[in-house]
Amino acid sequence: MSKRWALRLLLAVMLLAAFSAAASADEGDGWYDASQEEYFWQDQQENVFPDVTMEHWSYDDVMYLYRNGIIGGFPDGTFRPEETVTTGQALKMIILAAGYAEPEAVQSHWARGYLNFALEAGILERGEITDLDVSMSRLLTAKVSARALGVTRQDAQQKFSDTNDDSVQALSEIGIIGGYPDGTFRPNGSLTRAELSAIVSRIYAYRLEISGGGLDENPEDPEDLDSDEPIELRTTDAGVEFIKAREGFTAKAYWDYQQYSIGYGSYCEKDEYPDGITEKQADRLLRKRLQGFEEKLDDFLDKNGIRLTDQEYDALVSFTYNNGDYWMREKSQSRLASLLISGNYSVNEFASAFGIWCHVTGSSGTEIHDGLIERRLKELKLFFYGDYDGRNTDGFSYVIFQTEKGSLEVDVAVYETGSYYDPMFEASCDDDEFFGWVTDDGVVIDENTRVEENLTLTALWRSEAEGWF
Repeated sequence: MSKRWALRLLLAVMLLAAFSAAASADEGDGWYDASQEEYFWQDQQENVFPDVTMEHWSYDDVMYLYRNGIIGGFPDGTFRPEETVTTGQALKMIILAAGYAEPEAVQSHWARGYLNFALEAGILERGEITDLDVSMSRLLTAKVSARALGVTRQDAQQKFSDTNDDSVQALSEIGIIGGYPDGTFRPNGSLTRAELSAIVSRIYAYRLEISGGGLDENPEDPEDLDSDEPIELRTTDAGVEFIKAREGFTAKAYWDYQQYSIGYGSYCEKDEYPDGITEKQADRLLRKRLQGFEEKLDDFLDKNGIRLTDQEYDALVSFTYNNGDYWMREKSQSRLASLLISGNYSVNEFASAFGIWCHVTGSSGTEIHDGLIERRLKELKLFFYGDYDGRNTDGFSYVIFQTEKGSLEVDVAVYETGSYYDPMFEASCDDDEFFGWVTDDGVVIDENTRVEENLTLTALWRSEAEGWF
């Protein structure tokens, strides 16, 4: 077991009652800033938050989350570790720590977008949270955290004297939460922001570990990367080369939005390979990482009786290596996973469910990343056409949907070029009726329009007072 992981488990025992969820502040928090990418423990003597010094028990957890872009503070620069965490703050912390992209903001409340996302993703059940500014109970925190991670109870024995809740048990089994010395969990109790930070740091670390991206108990060192022992994969050699071409080679560790990567986009610690690695070593490291992703994909396929061709499997491995395994977790209820499980989908239905996974979160919020959407298009060509090298001139086109008000059903969709815009997605607004989509040139696009190129479409609205606009 790594020293860092052992330290975290020891801290869990010491805290006993603490949880692991990412702390975040209210509106105007500024939870992430691009400058944090360069911080990454450059100066451990620096107190980012004046009220969380190195002597504070939660310092390591708070800074671990801060350096990874999970939390921030209040506008006055404080973190307020002893304040009771609200339901809105807790939702944001848990969702981001579990690896989900930041959802679209909603004007009615700074945390409403997180609530909407949690409901849509099955992380939260309707009625469990009706006020985003009240304290979050320990029991509800456990329920939300377990669903976000997709973990389930394995041991039937009751661990705590005052609750036998499956979510509490599941999180306890994987070391995310603990109880009190008297054997209770106190499910109705509340949590401070510091306590929730302790929980969230473990959620974040656990998520990296199970996705093949961190806290490896047997990490590859440079000497092992020089081994010639074969690494068995179901992914074909052509599939491995496809991934290499998408990732590109980098000899030194670099910051890749949510983690440090090296070689062909493989996760690493910042200083794990101080001298860098060669292309041969990067190939081996990539194959080792792919083994972990294949295991998760195989479990998903076997559990749901899904059979794939080599080209379909290679495309999904590339997709999962790039995005993580969240899309196929049972609790995520992603459209892509549902379509694969049903086996009943059109090319365009699959393409849009696949192509939506193209967002990144940065200092300006969550946005569509041009490089990721281009990768999704290439992976779709591989999945449907077996196109490993881009020689096939046929392909897919994407549509970016935008609106000046209301909300979008999706903000990006992908269609097979030459087909029709079916399914077509909509926008919604409380005050006006959605009228349709129009291009920058004023051309109306609907499900009877043939797909010819990439487009950006803007929502048209109609109201009784003003007509359509």
